Parts: sequence; C-alpha cells; structure tokens
Amino acid sequence: MLQDVRLAVLFADISGSTQLYDTLGDLRARAIVAQCLSVMTEVTEKHGGTLIKTIGDEVMTSFPDAGAAGVAAVEMQECIAGMVVEGRKMAIRVGFHEGPTLREDDDVFGDAVNLAARMVSQAKAGQILTTGETAAALPLTLRNACRQIDLTVVKGKRDEIAIHELVWQASDATIMRAPWAARHRDARRMAFSASGVSVEVGDAHGAATIGRADQNDLVVRQPVVSRLHARIEYRNGRFVLTDLSANGTYVVPDGGETRLLHRDSLDLTGSGELGLGETVSPNSPAVVRYALC
Repeated sequence: MLQDVRLAVLFADISGSTQLYDTLGDLRARAIVAQCLSVMTEVTEKHGGTLIKTIGDEVMTSFPDAGAAGVAAVEMQECIAGMVVEGRKMAIRVGFHEGPTLREDDDVFGDAVNLAARMVSQAKAGQILTTGETAAALPLTLRNACRQIDLTVVKGKRDEIAIHELVWQASDATIMRAPWAARHRDARRMAFSASGVSVEVGDAHGAATIGRADQNDLVVRQPVVSRLHARIEYRNGRFVLTDLSANGTYVVPDGGETRLLHRDSLDLTGSGELGLGETVSPNSPAVVRYALC
C-alpha cells in the first residue's frame, strides 16, 4: 500500500571504487566496498534511519527529518575518512534532501528521492551536499555549517535549486568572498525559433528540448533530425547546448565559424543558427535560429 510521508532521503556512495577493482582485484575490492557499506548502514541505524537499498557501491537511506540525516551524513564522512585500506584513504560522497515521498513496502519514491540523488551526483569525494530548502530545516549547529556553493536546474522544477555544502571539516572550508544572496545576476533569456515557432530558455524556464518527436519543446520534423536531437539548459547565467543526436548539430554563431557538435556540450552566446543533422544552408529546413532576448 502506498503511503504519503515526509522523509529525509540520503544517498552515499564510495568514491574511486572502480579503481579499487582495477588495482586490488574483484575479491579484495568487493570486501572493502562491503566494509564501507556496513559502516554507513550502522551509522544510519544509529541515528534512527532506515536502509532502503544498496546499489553497487552506494546506499540509499531514509530518516525522519533533515537533522537526523545531517548528523548521520557527518558521521559517515568521519568514519569512512578514517579508513585506510592497502595504503589508500577511503572517501565517500553524500547528498540528501527532505521532502514528500511515497513509501511502498520497503521502497521509497518521489520528489525527495530525485533531489537527493541529484545532490549526490553533484558532490565530490569527501563532500556533503543538500538543497537550500533542506539546509534551512537543519538544527542551528548544522545550519551554521552550511554554505551555498551553486545553483542547478533540475528536471521537472521551474526554478533553479540552491545547492548547499554541509562543511564537516572546518579546515577544508574554502573562504567565500561574497554570499550567494548578495550576488546579482541579471535575468537572461535565449530564444530558439524554427518554422514560426519559438521557445525561450532562461530564469523562468530552465531547459528545453529540440527534436522530431512531438514531446519536444521545439519540434522540427525533418528526416535528418533525431527524435530527441538536443537539449538546452540555463546554468548559472550560461546557455548550454547538449547534442543527443545521431547526425550531430552544426553551430554557426553570427560572424563566427561553424562547429560540429556530436554527443557533446557547448555554451551558446549572442546569436546564430543551429543546423540539426546537416550543415546550415539557405534552403535547409532543419535550421533553428537562436538569440539572446
């Protein structure tokens, strides 16, 4: 039976596990990974959390609230950082978020799971990341150890999500010259148009897709265009084009040189044209015009 419940979901994974298998062999590496997973599970249970599942070298856990998850995240880092195996110092990455979830049997789904997974994917070895919303819900001692380090676009979210680092080693903290709240960023938009239809990417709409399929934000129905051809994201004031196609995307800035982008990303600036699957020409039907608004 599905249950609506508010939980803090935490992911923690072992950094460099692939290198462990490469250098130590499968049996020894597997034993080390199992030891780390056991430590993280023990810490979870100690602070009132529940192990949802292990996924390779990663644990997915849940806690009653953000405070319990934050304390557990710090203790996980402290325990794993103290482990030295075969002369190698172990490290983990941790991400967590508190929010609404759907619980069914022994598994958890929903918004909090997706955001927690996004946080751990952004974290570096030895780092704990959470969202601004969750950081604000932490007890004072943990909240004072948080600082905003970035903004990110999350699929399904209209607004950018603030990323906060929970600093668990004060000596490792980078001095922040100015708080994020004091940094001014002009609202920016970039328009993409083809065949009389236009979509915008920017502060209000953080991402858009272009392709042949009807599900795209900008549809270009040409045989050389892939069903999902490209994605544009607004990241910290930058417009990032990612080609996802079979034939590539030709980027032609106004007054600049043509560049073929294939399964890669590129920042778009100013204005120009995109050739979807073929070079830009006066008669090409697969051309998208882009320009800053």
